[in-house]
Amino acid sequence: MRVTILAFGTRGDIQPFVAYGVALQAAGHTVRIATQASFCNFAAEYGLACAPIAIDLRAAWAEQKRPGIELGAMYQVARRYMEHALLEIWKASEDAEAMIFNYLGRIPGIHIVEKLQVPAYIGLIHPHQMDFFYRYRYFNDFGRPVINVKESAVDRLMQLTYTWLLNQWRKRTLGLTPAPLVGNDRKIVAQKIPALCSWSPTVFPKLSEWPEWFHLTGYWFLNHPASWHPPADLVDFIAAGLPPVYVGFSGVTHLERKNMTELIVDGLALAGQRGILASGWSDLGRHVTLPNTVYATDAVPHDWLFPQLSVAVHHGGVGTTAAAFRAGIPSVVIPFVVDEPFWAWRINQLGAGPPGIPPKKLTAERLAEAINTAIHNEGMQKRAAALGEKVRAEDGLAHAVALFDEYL
Repeated sequence: MRVTILAFGTRGDIQPFVAYGVALQAAGHTVRIATQASFCNFAAEYGLACAPIAIDLRAAWAEQKRPGIELGAMYQVARRYMEHALLEIWKASEDAEAMIFNYLGRIPGIHIVEKLQVPAYIGLIHPHQMDFFYRYRYFNDFGRPVINVKESAVDRLMQLTYTWLLNQWRKRTLGLTPAPLVGNDRKIVAQKIPALCSWSPTVFPKLSEWPEWFHLTGYWFLNHPASWHPPADLVDFIAAGLPPVYVGFSGVTHLERKNMTELIVDGLALAGQRGILASGWSDLGRHVTLPNTVYATDAVPHDWLFPQLSVAVHHGGVGTTAAAFRAGIPSVVIPFVVDEPFWAWRINQLGAGPPGIPPKKLTAERLAEAINTAIHNEGMQKRAAALGEKVRAEDGLAHAVALFDEYL
């Protein structure tokens, strides 16, 4: 069966869908992923056909002065990219016999499904993405959905910024009548499009109020390609002492690179630890002089790196959080936006890390204290290791493939 996957966002948003595409392909399906052009080489490393979509979310989000997706930035992204991108997305999908879309991919995906009348699936990578089902109820730091009037209003206004472009596309390209200005997500609920939730039920179980067509499959992990080999100097750095501390904030773009790098270096020194600093979209550790106790790198596969670490310091993004769970190591979380405060809370509740540190309260001393707690708290180390054993025992991709075939 010809399957098109629509997946957009940061590396953490897209990587699980590359993994799912590879698994579906191994099961005999023909899979194409439509995603940002910058991720097509990544998909190709795993033998996955990729339709490059001309959207640069990294550049758009880097223009923001505050964390999060602001209404003005969303409007600019819509105006700058969406009209042309919608045409490219349709070309990548018009021969599909089944559609899979991630949270951002659902925006055009639901219209393509209406045009093609093919089976559809939505893949969710964290509980915050349940908002289309909960009708603007957002998960708070304690895991339960709550009404948030501000977030509801912002979300509705954001929909207005792109619905007029979608309706032009529906009419000119898809030959469909206009969609409602707000509330188009109701189609997902009305049609009971299967929601495949790619996190471990051990980490966050299914709530009783979720419908039967929501499935917790387990994580969709992607191992590093066989052709990849670690840099020799990184291998030497790891082997030169006790397991180092990882520090990385992935797709967070608004950080003050120099100041944050200095804070991290000072925090590691106060804790008496060596560190591996992942540059991410903020280029942390770049263009500055680092001590020989800190190694700066671009992207290193987490499945290779994390089992060799003592602690992972990160933003609480779902991909990095899952990698730490899988490796069985504690996390220290500095949460910025969206689902990150939730994962900071959940990690602490599971006993796999100390309480998260809000970015505005982050100091070298607080960072050092949290790192020391994660390293020297024997109970925390044991709970993280036990959680890792449970997560590694699950096969989320096999479960997700079986559900795909079952719903067909």
